[in-house]
Amino acid sequence: MKRKISNPEYRVLEKELLFLEQSGQLETNQARKLLAEYVPSERLSFVRVLLIIGAVLIGVGILSFIAGNWHQIPKLAKFLLLFFGTAGFYAGGFKLEDHYPKTSRSLYYIGVFAFGAGIFLIGQMFNLGEVVYADFFMWGLGILPLAYYLKDKLIFASASLFFIIYGFNVLNGTVEVPYLLLLIIPLLFWMNEKRMGHSRGLFIANSVLTLLFLFNLFIYFDVHEVLILCTFFALGLFLAFFSFGRYQLPSEWLGSAVYGITGLYLTFPSTWIDFVSEDNTGIAAIIFTLIFAVKLLFFLKIGSLPAVLIVCTLIFRFYADFSYNFMPKSLFFIIGGLILIGFGFWFEKTRRGTVISDEHDEK
Repeated sequence: MKRKISNPEYRVLEKELLFLEQSGQLETNQARKLLAEYVPSERLSFVRVLLIIGAVLIGVGILSFIAGNWHQIPKLAKFLLLFFGTAGFYAGGFKLEDHYPKTSRSLYYIGVFAFGAGIFLIGQMFNLGEVVYADFFMWGLGILPLAYYLKDKLIFASASLFFIIYGFNVLNGTVEVPYLLLLIIPLLFWMNEKRMGHSRGLFIANSVLTLLFLFNLFIYFDVHEVLILCTFFALGLFLAFFSFGRYQLPSEWLGSAVYGITGLYLTFPSTWIDFVSEDNTGIAAIIFTLIFAVKLLFFLKIGSLPAVLIVCTLIFRFYADFSYNFMPKSLFFIIGGLILIGFGFWFEKTRRGTVISDEHDEK
């Protein structure tokens, strides 16, 4: 099986192999043989974008027509229309795969759209009640086999999004806990590894879904807000520091976003109300802020770019908290702007230093 790499990586590899061949370190035509083991990933071409937009517009138009005449169509005709319509688009996509792959993919997309709409319309037809979150789950589950067959990241990402929407059901009270995600989450990670080419974007989507499931558990079992924030703060630190192999960069940024957001919430004394006595909320916030600052200094020392952004946000948060009510508004905004410009300069300087350091290490 050929290894799929990005177009920039393919061009660099081609350039280096041809150089080695021309300098005599590789035999004649050996560079081409080695390159044959790799395949550049397909870029999002203008034609593909055009077909995707066209597929969405057609799907919306068909569904608009059906919805507008829904009450005049008999129930059996409704079901057959939805079933054969979806099957027809899938069959058309399969038929055109070999000769017109991009057009084929657009038909599959229309089929995905029609399939999801069919789930919602059938729910209305049989008066199944307010099961919107469950409908999204069924939609995602129904298109996963197609994503697996086509190795299509867009369909896979759509399924992940639908599962994320389903994950919010505990907040609506429609079901107790989305336990079905316990089966879906490992499957999504496995598919990303085996069929989707180790996509970083899909890794982030799957990780967000995992964090959302944990959040739902805490909400369902009525865990205190402070304990939830502290737990996710620890999870964010874990993701940022113990990054996962090829997913080091997305893991670091996702973890930093999680511990950064939760950490900022925990610096407010009001967050600690009902967890400690009212007189000690300020002390609790100060103690956590000191712990937070030590962690950020550690991440700054190891050259973490997300930590720079979090430090800037933390400093600006305290500046706004202490200064807004005690200085003229014009002066507040001027100083705030100068602080932000200084932060921007600091981040750019740090980023350049990190890039130069990486290039030096490669050499």
